[in-house]
Amino acid sequence: MSIAIGAVKLAIDDLGARLGAELGADLADLRVQEPDTLVARVDRRRLRAVAAQLKGLAEIAYDSCNFVAAVDHVTHLETVYHLYSYATNSYIELHVEIDRDNPVCDTICDLYPAADWHEREAWDMMGVRFDGHPDLRRILLKDDWIGHPLRKDYVDLLENHPNV
Repeated sequence: MSIAIGAVKLAIDDLGARLGAELGADLADLRVQEPDTLVARVDRRRLRAVAAQLKGLAEIAYDSCNFVAAVDHVTHLETVYHLYSYATNSYIELHVEIDRDNPVCDTICDLYPAADWHEREAWDMMGVRFDGHPDLRRILLKDDWIGHPLRKDYVDLLENHPNV
């Protein structure tokens, strides 16, 4: 038995069914992960459209981006977007597979301003480029740092440590 959550009072299973009906195949493998969290895979080319649709849904909008992460799966990279709906008091995680050799994904920081610095961190640490980002530059490492240190194939260079 699923408990209704949020002001809209939808059970998470019902919310998932509604999102599935609204967005169809754009939310691949949509499933409940936690009592308040849905998870789905989204095609890289559809990310912006899906994020815009989720933000614009009447009554159940996912109006906040709480976190953007990048993950190295060795064979490919993945970006993970954690969106939150105040109306339903629920989260949705969007998992987007990205090509390791050409790690490009569209930005969503114009839709969700909080994604700005998270995308910059994913660029800095993992090398994911976010097309359309207004200021994609390093945020944690110095500007002339070579490489992206959270990648599993990263090899640190002496050039990154001139005072050693």
